[in-house]
Amino acid sequence: MPGKKVLVRKQAETVRERAEKLTAKQEKVSKQKPSKVNRPLSILRSVTKKRADTRTNAKKTKRFRIIPRFFPEAWSELRLVTWPTKKEAARLTGAVIIFAAFFAVFIQLLDLVFNKLVKEIFLK
Repeated sequence: MPGKKVLVRKQAETVRERAEKLTAKQEKVSKQKPSKVNRPLSILRSVTKKRADTRTNAKKTKRFRIIPRFFPEAWSELRLVTWPTKKEAARLTGAVIIFAAFFAVFIQLLDLVFNKLVKEIFLK
């Protein structure tokens, strides 16, 4: 049948293959950047001062961004919710009403029983 796409399933990676990839990545990272230990202390101090300044500025601006960012994130979470159909919602609402009525009757019966016990034992 022309026009149909054939899906090809990829082979799962073995633990050995994942470990080899991880070691290769670690070797690349270790070769890329020399450590900062060999640099003079004055350079390190200036770098840390700059980083401290940017961190405090980021905290100040972050405080004002929290409220506006909440609404888009909340909306995106609501889009992920699986909402019930009308039939399911009606059925679940009926179940809640029946349970609430049953529980109210049960509590009322317990109240009557304890009321009679208190009148018979303590008030006689």
